[in-house]
Amino acid sequence: MATTIDNTQFSSFGYGYRNNQGEAVLQTKPDGVADIWSVYKYLISPAAKDAQDILRSMVGTATKTECGDYKKLNFRFVTFRGIFSSRKASALTKLSRFIVIDIDGLPSTDEAHSLVRQLSADEYIETALAFVSPGGLGVKWVVEIPEWLQDQNYKEQYLGLCRHLVLQYGYEPDWGCSDVCRACFLGHDELCFINPKYIKKDE
Repeated sequence: MATTIDNTQFSSFGYGYRNNQGEAVLQTKPDGVADIWSVYKYLISPAAKDAQDILRSMVGTATKTECGDYKKLNFRFVTFRGIFSSRKASALTKLSRFIVIDIDGLPSTDEAHSLVRQLSADEYIETALAFVSPGGLGVKWVVEIPEWLQDQNYKEQYLGLCRHLVLQYGYEPDWGCSDVCRACFLGHDELCFINPKYIKKDE
């Protein structure tokens, strides 16, 4: 499905909560809409810094489940693929022009920042936003869907971009993140990249 030039917004969601069974779960109803500029401003603000520092101190000592629960309860998230009335594929109301690719399991935060710089200069894919994930060992690569993928369905678009990442950079993405309503947690990254065309100079 092709996107249109004005599809630059997507849903934003608040912090998760514990349900009646004591399980950490994500919000299903959005609390607003966001765009690339508003996400960038959030990433460079101190809003999530304390929570991120705690999460990174947990890496290597806490279990994957414990880290996952902490993220659900302490980080806001967005669905870069579009605007949803509820966070499920059937509740998509408007597509955006963006897809986010997850790259996890990097050896260090320094390498994650290095990869952000590489991806922002990609010759074939236009990067809208790229930032280090809250845990510090991954990258969120938010790209505009290239023309050569616009006629494909979402899963094929995602997998096509993943193959490009492997062939061009030698990094393995998270191949399993191909659901259209995928949650992307927002941490703190003062060194994140934003495409200059999304900067709102009057704000």
